[in-house]
Amino acid sequence: MTVIDCDAHVEESDATWSYMPEEWQMFRPFAVTFPKNTYFGSHDAAWVIDYKIRLYAANPTIMTRATQKDTSIPIQELADVAGRAAAMDMMGIDHQVVFPSIWLGVLAENVELEAALASSYNTFMAKQCGLSNGRLTYVAVLPWRRPDLAVAEIKRVTQLGSAIGIFCRGMEWDSPRTHPDFRPIFAEAEAQDLPIAIHVGNGTSPTISRMLEGITRPHYGDPAPHINPYGNGIVSGPYVQYAFQQILGSDMLERFPKLRVGFMEAGSEWTVPIVRKLRERRAKFIDSVLGDRVFVACAVDEDIPHIIDKVGVDFLVTQTDFPHGDAFREDHLRETLAERGDVSTADIAKILGDNPARLFKLG
Repeated sequence: MTVIDCDAHVEESDATWSYMPEEWQMFRPFAVTFPKNTYFGSHDAAWVIDYKIRLYAANPTIMTRATQKDTSIPIQELADVAGRAAAMDMMGIDHQVVFPSIWLGVLAENVELEAALASSYNTFMAKQCGLSNGRLTYVAVLPWRRPDLAVAEIKRVTQLGSAIGIFCRGMEWDSPRTHPDFRPIFAEAEAQDLPIAIHVGNGTSPTISRMLEGITRPHYGDPAPHINPYGNGIVSGPYVQYAFQQILGSDMLERFPKLRVGFMEAGSEWTVPIVRKLRERRAKFIDSVLGDRVFVACAVDEDIPHIIDKVGVDFLVTQTDFPHGDAFREDHLRETLAERGDVSTADIAKILGDNPARLFKLG
């Protein structure tokens, strides 16, 4: 049984920015550390990018939180490709699709700087994945606010190799994924046969960020001090669900009839009520794209039999989230699904191999 991990991660490092154009070198990100006895706890480091301190989960890897993981820093950063492959072997993973980490949040307000950062990240990832004998591929990042630069970057990463999709968040700077400004990007992704991979991410709505400004932030012994507790329930995962409803409820997939889309790390149980409502209006179309062009990553502890009964199995994929350390981390996908006892071997094979292969055109 082939096991394709549809959503692993790289922890960005100084090497990630080493391919920035010379004129942007002075603006390259650099890491700073905090005292260890503050409310940031083990999240005691941050990146400085575009004149601001940027807080992320376990990145930069000089923070204590990163060193507490059971994975070496070089493997987290994809500096040790052989070590990464060995870790995949231990997990029973044949292929990993690698997503970014700090791109789940905002990197820069300056869109030209964002484009330079994206270009360097993509070059780094292409080179490192290229050392894996085809076992590692990645989703490329783009400056979505500049469709002209994004289209050029899609063409460039296609030539570099190893890019297998296009990363985006559920909403981009308060714009829905179906905004007309993004159509040139979707057209180029379709032309290059690269799926759009919509991933959880916070901080991509300036409106919501402003809503939280000026409110005294509560302290709950935060395990994730990079996320304002008042944002829980409205940021990240709900953006993915919003994008799903926007895309399947609009003419986007008809406008781009060969474009594939994946929705990652937001679970899949929510698809049951949403698909039910979408089917009331356009059942034939919805059923034609689910599992053919639209895929959703399930968590291995969800009510998968219910999802399969109500929506189907052909649209489900899954992920390890390696080397992140949050609730979605699951190293042993095949064993965990098999141990449940309520998902058939045939359906497990689809979730782990057949469906991901259709999404990312693998094999």
